[in-house]
Amino acid sequence: MDYTGQKIEKYLVKRLIGEGGMASVYEAEHEVLGTKAAIKILNPVLTANADIRERFMNEAKMMASFQHTNITKIIDFEETDSFLAIIMEYLEGQDLSELIESGAKLSDKEISNIFEQTLSAFQYAHEKGVIHRDIKPSNIYILPNGKVKVLDFGIAKLFGQGNEKTQAGTQMGTPIYMSPEQVKADKSIDHRSDIYSLGVTLYFALNGKSPYDSDGASQFDIFNKIVYEPLPELVGESPLFALVKKACQKDRDQRYQSCEEWLEDLIAIKTGNDLSDVKQPVKSEQTANDKTKTEEPIQSAKKVEVKSTNNQNATNTAPQSSGAALASLITGIIGLFLSWIPFLGFFLGLLSIILGAVGQKDKQKLPSSNKSSGIAGIVLGSITMIIGIIFILLFFISVAAANEFNNLESSDNVTEATYTEYPATDTLMESNYQDTVKK
Repeated sequence: MDYTGQKIEKYLVKRLIGEGGMASVYEAEHEVLGTKAAIKILNPVLTANADIRERFMNEAKMMASFQHTNITKIIDFEETDSFLAIIMEYLEGQDLSELIESGAKLSDKEISNIFEQTLSAFQYAHEKGVIHRDIKPSNIYILPNGKVKVLDFGIAKLFGQGNEKTQAGTQMGTPIYMSPEQVKADKSIDHRSDIYSLGVTLYFALNGKSPYDSDGASQFDIFNKIVYEPLPELVGESPLFALVKKACQKDRDQRYQSCEEWLEDLIAIKTGNDLSDVKQPVKSEQTANDKTKTEEPIQSAKKVEVKSTNNQNATNTAPQSSGAALASLITGIIGLFLSWIPFLGFFLGLLSIILGAVGQKDKQKLPSSNKSSGIAGIVLGSITMIIGIIFILLFFISVAAANEFNNLESSDNVTEATYTEYPATDTLMESNYQDTVKK
């Protein structure tokens, strides 16, 4: 049904902007103020469906509650028994799909500007407990001044609140941009599904076309690739490629865990920081639209501050290292003189080596005399330890020899005592013999 020329509230419908299976969007004008608005009208065939009607009304309420500069604003809502319409702010410009398909080749800087704003919008929505579930280039609208507006929360879902409307086995979204969990109709879908879809959208912006051929491949083949195969490799060189790779991991625990985390990496790349490992995002407090001229002085100030801190650490650690080196030398000398005392020499040598090692740890900050003290302490400590070990061995050998001598002396005494008893025994035997002869 065409609503052109009809009046909705105080708006006169001018022309059809676009239409889909669920709703159509019209340009309209306020009859008094002359201001433009976009009116999204639910397909009349679906108006009688209670579930779809409720979903459409929920979209209006949800978007009306959003207060973010990069999310389309809701002006009003119109409802009758046979008619539902959402009145929104009118946008002039192009969506990302139209912009790329028109032949425009976007630079990394332009893409970064678009996605900074987009990620900011979705971080806001996710914090509200809302996941979009139908992220694609045509739902990212770019105004002539470069400002981004996110469109169409029509199949959005409130997660973590137990009020999901989607039944198990129901697939929601545009196939090419679906996450693996969407393809599998997983009931535990959360905001990380949006992050995957944003990654595929970034792939489209960088590559100029989507990763899968929706015209030549069947939906079954596309779904298999989404679930089981990595995205096709991007051709060329760009630091943004790494962001796509991380956002589009099959395992959602390996993706960015929030749009804020992703945004930190994106800003770090934009400001020229080296991001060799996107798993450890560089923290930054720069906002999406911050392009002030004070950025370089701020970075310089940070570098000076770090340098100053290092110098202070050098000043603090040098005396400690110097003292340890001297202590090592003194301990080594004392240990050398006392090394003949078992164990004491060994431990003094060990202590001297440890102190010398501590003194040598920051040797580049020490004067040459203290470097020599540390080295001498280690050498003397080593000699003392060796001598100490020798005396310890001698000590144990002497103790063992003394014990052996004592054992031998004790054995000789026992033998002598036994030998002195034999004469008495012989005398007794001789006496017994004589008595026998007499008888």
